[in-house]
Amino acid sequence: MIKIQPVVREIVMGEVEAYFALINGYMNMSSYAHRIRPVVEERTKKQITINGLVVSLSRLRQEFKKEKPLVQEVAITNITTKLPLSEIIYENTNTSIDKLESFHKKISISREDFFTTTVSTTELNIVCSSNIANKVLKHFAVKPKFTVNNLAAVGISFDQKHFSIPNTLFSLISIIARARINIAEIVSTYTELIFIIAEKDFSKTVSLFSDLHKETNELKN
Repeated sequence: MIKIQPVVREIVMGEVEAYFALINGYMNMSSYAHRIRPVVEERTKKQITINGLVVSLSRLRQEFKKEKPLVQEVAITNITTKLPLSEIIYENTNTSIDKLESFHKKISISREDFFTTTVSTTELNIVCSSNIANKVLKHFAVKPKFTVNNLAAVGISFDQKHFSIPNTLFSLISIIARARINIAEIVSTYTELIFIIAEKDFSKTVSLFSDLHKETNELKN
C-alpha cells in the first residue's frame, strides 16, 4: 500500500512555490490540500480526506525545517563580466568537430577574450567574444544552425567548499529566475558559474549579484 506522506512530499518538492510557501508558513494548507487531493488519490489508489492532507502537510513542514534549505546563501568571492558576446551553433558532425579541433590550432585567443564550447549529442555550441565571431564563421565555412549577437557573460566565483554542497548552483540560478531574466547559456567550472544573458539584462544581473556579494561581505565583517 502506498502511503500518503511520500506522495505529498513528492508533489510539494515538484512545485518550488509550494515548497517555499509551506516552509515559510504562509501556505493555505486547506486550499492546497483541495488542489492536490485528486493527484494523491490517484497515486495512492485510495480516498483521502482534506484533514488527512492538512496533517500530512503540517508534518512535512516540520521535516523540511530539519533539512538544509533548498535555496542557500552562497558567499560570492568575485564577479567578472565579458561583453559583447556572440553565440554560434552548428550541427554535431564529424566535420564540425574536426573544424573545432583545427580552429584552436590556427586561431589564437587571448586571455582577454571569451571562448567556450559545448558539444552535445546533436549540436556544437560556441559562445565567444564578438570580435572572434567572424573568425569562427570563416573557419567553419558552413552556415550555422543558429547565431545570436548582443550577449553578455556574468561570472560568479565562490569558495571551493561549495563544490560538494547540494543546491549551490540552484541557489545562484534562482536569483536570476526570480528576476525573470532569460538565461541563454550556462557555463560552470570548479569554483565559477557563468551566466550568458542578453546585453539588455546585463546591468540588472550584475546588480543582483553585487547586492548579494555586498551582503555576504558585510556578514563576514
